[in-house]
Amino acid sequence: MKNLKPEQSVIKIIQNLDKIIFNSKKFDIKDTIVITGSPRSGTTLLMDILGVIPGYTGLFEPLNPIYFPEATKVGFKSRTYLPPKKDWLEGENYLRKIFTGDLMYDSSWLQKGDYSKQNFNNILSSYISQLKPEKLMHQLLGKNLIVKFVRLNRMLPWVTERFQLRSIILIIRHPCAVVASRFKPGQKLPSELQQNVKPFPTPKEILNEASQIEGIEQSLLNKLKVINTREEIITASWCLDNYVPLSFPKPYPWRVMIYEKLIKDGEKEIIRIFNEIGEKNVPRSAFHHLKLPSNVTQKIDQKIVANIEVQLSKWKESLTEKQIERILSIVSAFGLDFYTEEIEPDYENICIKDI
Repeated sequence: MKNLKPEQSVIKIIQNLDKIIFNSKKFDIKDTIVITGSPRSGTTLLMDILGVIPGYTGLFEPLNPIYFPEATKVGFKSRTYLPPKKDWLEGENYLRKIFTGDLMYDSSWLQKGDYSKQNFNNILSSYISQLKPEKLMHQLLGKNLIVKFVRLNRMLPWVTERFQLRSIILIIRHPCAVVASRFKPGQKLPSELQQNVKPFPTPKEILNEASQIEGIEQSLLNKLKVINTREEIITASWCLDNYVPLSFPKPYPWRVMIYEKLIKDGEKEIIRIFNEIGEKNVPRSAFHHLKLPSNVTQKIDQKIVANIEVQLSKWKESLTEKQIERILSIVSAFGLDFYTEEIEPDYENICIKDI
């Protein structure tokens, strides 16, 4: 581990441990649980909660090209969309490797330094948490797999056509909360970022992504042509992430969990989702995670996790009325206006409305 800083060495050690663990196991795809959602929608929290299921071990973001560069080589993009009937053998083979645990992290990014300090700290925190006795035992003894994604939403109909998984859980969070948690919004994109925005797409890329999705009408594309603020870009990406799975015919072949309901009615929601995936006994440690910030939660936000109302409404303080108006205008255009200026959604109408 030459030329690695101590914290980088920690990640390298844990990755090597994961490699040994995964190489010694065979995972049955029919027992694999998938968690998916937009970035900052609660996927990590949900993975922590479900990660206490006896016999399960976790795989974190296998479509992220930083530590899974094979994903890019195969052809996966930041937000890959595929019509349900489209054939893509390379992508199917790659996902099969993921769902059976036949895929490991690539540590070359540690030496390259292809990461921001904040992103690296989040990654480090996530890895260090694996050294906790409970999680380490799950990694060592787990015979089944939980896989977490923030890049799979737009492929869910395609995935369900090809794989018989134990369960897919889609988690959705208020778009205003998602925008507020990702960065300081409100400013127009600098001209030098128009060609290459990382980690956010450009307005041109958003429009191109939207135009490829079946069912997107021209009136909606016209609205996307005029977005130019960062909050509008993040909102448009959130809408595309959730438009694809929620516009699919009901009953959905995946289970939907609402972040706000998980936070507000935590124990009931945990019991519900455990029952829906066939787990009759809920370990008490699952409820414990509701009182803890996730590994990727910013330090400034960790102090308010215990206060439910503050936790759900904090975006109202960090976003201006104009920003909220712009966000909800795009959300409404996509027919996703079960989210409004209220901190909780219209739970009875979480679906795509006619647009």
